[in-house]
Formats: sequence, C-alpha cells, structure tokens
Amino acid sequence: MAALNRKLLRRPAAIDALAVAALIVLTILLYRKVLNLWLTYDDANILRLTFDYPFLDIFTNGRVWPQQLFTPLLLAAFHVMRRLFGFDPSRFYVMQLAVGAMTVVLVYAAVRQFLDWQRALSAAALFALGVPLCSVVVQLSTIHYFLAIDFCALAVIAYAAALRRPSVALNVVSVLCYALAMLAKEVAIPLPLLLIALPIRDARTRVRFVIGHGVAAIAYFLWRRAVLGVFLGAYGWQIDAAEWPRLLALLPLRIMEVAAGAGLAAGLLVIVLMTLTIAFAMRSRRALMLLVAAIVLAAAPLIPLAKEVSRRYVAVPWLAWSVGFAAAVTRRNDRVAAALLVAVPLLAIVPNRAEWRKEFPLRRRMSDEARFYFYDMPPGGLLRNALVPPAALGEVQWLKTVHFGRPAGGWFYDDIFLCSGGAGSKQVFEFEGRQIVDITPRINAISKQFCGSIRNDAPLAAAFHFRNPALHWDLGPYADGKYSAVIANGIQAFEIPRRDALKLPGMPGITLRIRYDSPAGWTTYSPELAIDFAHKPDVTWHR
Repeated sequence: MAALNRKLLRRPAAIDALAVAALIVLTILLYRKVLNLWLTYDDANILRLTFDYPFLDIFTNGRVWPQQLFTPLLLAAFHVMRRLFGFDPSRFYVMQLAVGAMTVVLVYAAVRQFLDWQRALSAAALFALGVPLCSVVVQLSTIHYFLAIDFCALAVIAYAAALRRPSVALNVVSVLCYALAMLAKEVAIPLPLLLIALPIRDARTRVRFVIGHGVAAIAYFLWRRAVLGVFLGAYGWQIDAAEWPRLLALLPLRIMEVAAGAGLAAGLLVIVLMTLTIAFAMRSRRALMLLVAAIVLAAAPLIPLAKEVSRRYVAVPWLAWSVGFAAAVTRRNDRVAAALLVAVPLLAIVPNRAEWRKEFPLRRRMSDEARFYFYDMPPGGLLRNALVPPAALGEVQWLKTVHFGRPAGGWFYDDIFLCSGGAGSKQVFEFEGRQIVDITPRINAISKQFCGSIRNDAPLAAAFHFRNPALHWDLGPYADGKYSAVIANGIQAFEIPRRDALKLPGMPGITLRIRYDSPAGWTTYSPELAIDFAHKPDVTWHR
C-alpha cells in the first residue's frame, strides 16, 4: 500500500485530484453551517426581481438596476436557483456552498498553470481560509463574487494555454470568460493588466493576445452605458474632493484591518508573514511588474468604496495576497518554503474561526427573524428591533403577500412607533437570547418608559442638501452620542454619521426624522422633515 501511495504521488494528475478533494473538504468543513440559513440582506430583493422581470430583462432593462449596479449574472444565478429548487432558500445554500467550493478549486487550477502543486494548494487553501469568505459565503446575494472569481480563473487558464500553444480559439475562450466575469462583478474589469504581466512568452505576444480582452472591456462599458445611462456609478457613500487624500492614505490600512477580521492580532500576524514573504521575493523587474498588476487589479475597484470597506470587498485583494504569497516562496530553500506553505495556512485558521464566530450568529439571527416573519408570525403581529435591515424585511413581506398571496404582519425598528399607539392590541415579537419570543405582556411598560423619557425640548439641528446624486447632511449640535434616521414613524431606522453624504440615484425624495441618543442616556427627536430632491433640495431645521 505504501509503495502504491508513493507511485500515485509521483503522478501529477493523481496529486492534483487529491489537492482538489482536500480543498473541497476544507471548504465544506469551514462553511457547512450555511446550509441552516435563510434569506438575509438583499436576498429577498433579488429573488423578487426574478419574479418581476423575465430573464432577458436583467441584461437589457435599466429598470432592473435603479442603483446603477450592473451585475446580471447575479440575477441569472437566482433565476437558476429558483428554477432548480423552487422557493426553498435552504436549498439555495446548497448551491452557494457548491459554488464556493468550485471557486476554491478554480483558484487552485489557475495558480497551477504557473506554480507547482504545493504552492497552488497553499494559495487556494489561504483563499478559502480568508476572513472575507466568511462574509461572502453566508449571503446568497454575494454569489456573484464567487462567479466573478470563477470566470477570471477560467480566463487566466485559457489565456495561459492560448499563449503556450499558441491558439486563437483558446484565447477567444479566455475573452468570453473575462466578459462573463465583468457581468458578474465589476471587480473583474482590471484583469487584462494581470494577463499582460503573467510570466509566459514575451511581452509583445502577451499584449497581442490581450487585445481581445480590451475589446471586451470596451464592449462592457458601452453595454453598461446603453442599459444604465452611465459608464460607471452606483449607490454608496459620496466622497467629496477634500476627503480623497485622507481616504486613499488610509485605504491600505483599512484593507488590512478588514482582511484581519475579528481575530485582529492573529489576522495581522498572517498578513505580515504573507507581506514580508512577498517583499523579500521582489528581486526582478518582472516580479515587480506582476506585483504592481496584482495590486491594481485587487485595489482599484475598492477606490470608489474607500469610505466604507466591507468584508466582501476585500475578497479579491485577499485572493491576490494568497497567490502572491505562494508565488513568493518559490525563491526560498525547500525547508523554508515547506514551512511557510504549511504554517501560514494553519495560522490562517485562527482568524477565520474568530470571524466565523462573530459573523455566523448574526446571519443566523437574521435568518431566524426573516424565516419566522415569513412562516410563523401571525398576520396581525409585529416584529420589534429585528437585525434584518428594514428594506430587506419589506421584500420578505412582498414575497409573502404579493407573490404567495398570504397575509403578513408588520414591524418597527424604533420605539417611537409605540408612542403613537402603533402597537395597539397586536402581538409583538422580538429576538431574545437565541430565539424569537412574544413580548406582548411587556410592551405597555416598554412604551410607557420609553415615551416618557423623550426630551422634546432638547436642542437639535439638521441640515440637508441634495446635489445629484447624493444627499448631504450635517447634524448637531452634539459631537458625541448617536444619530439615527427614522422613517415612517419608526417602521425604518438606522444609525448614520453626524456629517456625510449618500448616493441615492433614482429616488425623488425622502421624509425622515432625526433621533439623537445622548451618552447620558436621554433621547430626543426632530419632527418629520420632507426633502424633495427636485423642488426642495435644501432643508434646514433646528430647535
């Protein structure tokens, strides 16, 4: 048996098969609990779009994309899931986990075009263990990150094969995969820069073979412009000119902090080891060129998002880090290389598990709340202070009432809802501990205590200015404490910075009130303030 094992390990195909199997098992072991989740965040909204619009509309109808994102393969994936599984979100996660495992395998296959199996396995394992994947795999509506990486990996594999043969047909396959990657997520747009820098053939040949990818990128931008009316743009925080220097200077630190995750110390240790390994390997112009291309590919899509770097945004930079680390150890002696290739992925388990212990319970609570609202809450009931975002719960309500024709209850996110008698005699439910409980017997006491504590005479000020496409605000007079925007008398509420601006493309206006919570424990509200973006874009109020 030992002799047979040694013989198998000398055969590249057998080694690759064992590596692929190990990566699949690793991904399943890390993230198998997602199979217990339900709809969270944008999942219900995207599912609704598959009911509202036929398949071809997601590629051609600008009304599908009011926020000026253009990721049609995301909706295509939801169309596929719905047709395969009907309305069964628990089974959607089977596909999510399968696609995640496939992505890790394709990363291995792409890296394997240039490195030996040990380094490719280490790179793919590091990618699978990355903190950003904890956020991507738990949310159905982030499957397009996996799809973008999948098609980028296939584009790299086909491009490498096309250069080595050479083959026009394989290069066409690479171009098509690149086009699909862009339609999955905009993070794929800079890929041609990486292809040009790959260590295959001469630079002139690489440039010649990447011309088709450039044409595909131009076609993508023209397509995006024809559907959305803009070449680039999306919802998110507005960044003013004066903010750019500070945000760009802080962006590398933000990326490192996010990539380190909840286990900050262990995560930073892994990042430092990877970064130092890459830095010590920079001994040639080609290596430096490849590093610069990787940085541009990974970081450029994050620049418009520099104000708020979410975990999932760092999935591509983490991939670049993982591959760069694996490539860098090729310059070290065998013992050092073996130690690094094994030790760093093993160390990465610690921040991954720390992040998972933080991320998964939040998603499980969101899933439990949305599932309870959809299946179990009485039609006249109310859900209080859910962790599910208000807009997401509204989409779950649409699925229940409009698509499935079943009565549904309501919700509120701010207790000012109670002060106007909104609860009435309805049952009120809230997540407590690890389950949703009926808090109706306590709701009168909660209402009396909260409504009686509001300071209606406390100073408060708010100034709003809409400058297309962003709404700017400045709240005061307090520098500390917490400010929140409250909509529809508490049906929606969310914390906001004291001063900032948010892009709101396609919205005609908004009516809200400002809530302020003092560190001393008291609360005050503004009256409702109506901002008409076209006719009354500037609103100022103070007390």
